[in-house]
Amino acid sequence: MRMKRFIYLVGLLVALAPTPAHAEWFLCPFVGAAFAGSVPDAPRLDYGAAAGWMGGVVGFEVDVSHRPDFFKVADVPDFLLSESSVTTVMFNGLVRLPVGGERLTPYVAGGVGWLRTRIGLDEDFVRGNSNNFGFNLGGGVTAGLNDRFALRGDIRYFRDLQDLEGDSEFFSLGETKLDFWRAAVGVVFRF
Repeated sequence: MRMKRFIYLVGLLVALAPTPAHAEWFLCPFVGAAFAGSVPDAPRLDYGAAAGWMGGVVGFEVDVSHRPDFFKVADVPDFLLSESSVTTVMFNGLVRLPVGGERLTPYVAGGVGWLRTRIGLDEDFVRGNSNNFGFNLGGGVTAGLNDRFALRGDIRYFRDLQDLEGDSEFFSLGETKLDFWRAAVGVVFRF
C-alpha cells in the first residue's frame, strides 16, 4: 500500500513540476471584422496589430486597431457621412490555457484602453467625436508553424464605458455606449 501511495505521490509531483517556460516577444499584424452591437450593416473591416510578451502562462500585449466606415449605412449618401471610424488602443493581459500542446495554444485576453470614434462631414456640418475609456475581453488560439512564426485567430468583445458625444440638428449620440465584437486572424512573428 505504501508503494502505491509513493507512486501516486511521485506521479503527482511530476505532473505539477514546473516545465521550462519559453518567453517570447511577438508582433501580430491582423485583419478581421467588427460585427454586432453598435455596428450598422455589419460586418465592418478591421485591421491593426498587437505587440507584446508571452511567458509560459501569462503575458501582456498592446492591441491597436482601426475600423473605417464603422457607422456607415447603405441608404445614407456618402456626402452626409463622409467620415466614420472607430480606433482602439487596448492594454491587455494574456493567459495561456493548459491545453492544446506545444503547437496549438489557446489563450484568454482582456484589458482596458481607449476608444476613439469619429462621425461626420469634412466641413464640420455634422460632427460626433469621442475619446473614451473602454475594455475588451475575449480569447483565441495560436497555431505555431515553427519557432519564429505562428497563425493567430481570436474573437473579442469591445465596450465603451462612457457615452458617445456629438450632436447636430439631425442626430444626437447622447446616452449611447459603443459596443461590438471583433473576429480577427493574423500572422505572429516571434522574437
